[in-house]
Amino acid sequence: MQQLAKITYYKIKCIREENNLKEYKRFFMLPLSLKYFTEGIASPVFYTVIGCFLVLLHRLSVSPIQFAAVSVLVLSLLLQCERRKKKDPGRRPLVKWRPVSSSLHVYIYVIAADCVFYIRKRNQTTGVYIMSAVANTFENVKAVILSAHKTTTSRDKVSFYNSWAENYDQDVAVLDYRAPTLAANCISSHFSGDREGAVVLDVACGTGLVATQLKKLGFGKFVGIDGSEAMLELARQSGLYQDLKQIMLGEEPLPIQWDSFDVVVIVGALSFGHVPPAVVRDLCKTTKPGGYICMTTRSNQDNLEYKGCLDSELRQMENEGLWTCLEVTEVENWERAVSEHEDGYISGAVYLYKKL
Repeated sequence: MQQLAKITYYKIKCIREENNLKEYKRFFMLPLSLKYFTEGIASPVFYTVIGCFLVLLHRLSVSPIQFAAVSVLVLSLLLQCERRKKKDPGRRPLVKWRPVSSSLHVYIYVIAADCVFYIRKRNQTTGVYIMSAVANTFENVKAVILSAHKTTTSRDKVSFYNSWAENYDQDVAVLDYRAPTLAANCISSHFSGDREGAVVLDVACGTGLVATQLKKLGFGKFVGIDGSEAMLELARQSGLYQDLKQIMLGEEPLPIQWDSFDVVVIVGALSFGHVPPAVVRDLCKTTKPGGYICMTTRSNQDNLEYKGCLDSELRQMENEGLWTCLEVTEVENWERAVSEHEDGYISGAVYLYKKL
């Protein structure tokens, strides 16, 4: 988009130097002229305010390309005023219609390009717009996440996460999402083996937030699985993973050999509407005897029923002698609440088990 702004600016500059009005209209594809609307208006401040107001109406934040368009508007007005001052210093400078008109043409052209960019990012299944240039305010992020709650099928969920992938890291940072760091610290506090040689299975790895934290703590080998190809692509670009696989948790068997990982971690996916609690049995099977399984879940009101089922499954597996519980940590300030009936921060839990 920045490149488009540069191309547009230099094209306009060349046309203005030639003073070719017909070329203006042909380039911007606008048949109507703003001559009669703008002729005789004296204050360049008026147009500056109007231009900025239009940008703010279009979106609450000013993207680089819109900033460039408004800059062209302001510069053209100031330059025109300077020329009028030089020609007739005794008169109050009047803004001619051409620079104002051309600048507004630029603005309309840029807005059209901007709209096309966002329409292409529309999620047709959920009807949600994921706008990468929109300011990462809490309300914007909340609206995006609440829209995911409207999806019902696993295919809808995957489609949503494919659309969200580009902004995922920035958005969860706005939520003060601490689960990846908490899980990594929990594993680190109990793991006593060779961290650089240990192989970690990152289940529902997303863009790689957990692997990033574990890498800082000395772990070096990662295998990731996730249902979203867009998320996996970003994880691949991070360079942290030796292997990445796309599967639907709870619907497909894990494409992993049993008893092959020193650490298995799943962060974020163990919650209502994502994967069933029974998937933890497969996580245990993929772990080497003596290896570690770290899991997280939310403890907010919307997830209490799911958490109850998960706790029951974890205790049942311990009673069966499959693993032993090393730590369960309840965390009050897990992340900022997005539910309509919750405020502040919600709570969550980190579980760490050792396979027998």
